[in-house]
Amino acid sequence: MNVVDPDKLLFTKYYRALCHFAWQLVHDEHLAEDLAQDAFISYMQHKRGIAADERAIKSFLYSSVKFAVYNLNRKNKTMKRFWNRTGFEEADDMDYEHELIRTEFSRMIHETIATLPEGCRRVMTMSYVDGYSNEEISEQLEISLNTIKTHKKRGLHVLRSKLRPDYFSVALALFLSDL
Repeated sequence: MNVVDPDKLLFTKYYRALCHFAWQLVHDEHLAEDLAQDAFISYMQHKRGIAADERAIKSFLYSSVKFAVYNLNRKNKTMKRFWNRTGFEEADDMDYEHELIRTEFSRMIHETIATLPEGCRRVMTMSYVDGYSNEEISEQLEISLNTIKTHKKRGLHVLRSKLRPDYFSVALALFLSDL
């Protein structure tokens, strides 16, 4: 009998989202990956002191990345460059919270798109993730514009049904702004 390791499931579920969250803060892909990995290492080291509730674990992981960025900024004196660029003089937790919300919406949308049938998933990904126009998708996949529109309509219907209706438009706007 195969036993699934819950820590592996957590890693699979949150690693990419943590990388994205970290990248939004540091704008360095390799550093973002390191920060996400460090958050999981920290979780494993402090696992006994963290509630087994997935929300508590997720909060710990995101907080670990956030505080690692704070520490990194202090150590590398990049804080000054960051604040000069943004025009602020002290850290703003709202920026981190907005990035966390954006990252979570993005993760939910990507997970939902991954459940779509292959043709619909390809069209949705090419359109909303890669930014291709309907005409470009039609040329690359050699399918009609009507088929593309149908796939997009079905994909958006699935997104609406799986995401809370009151958050759908916000989620879609945040998702599209990542392009």
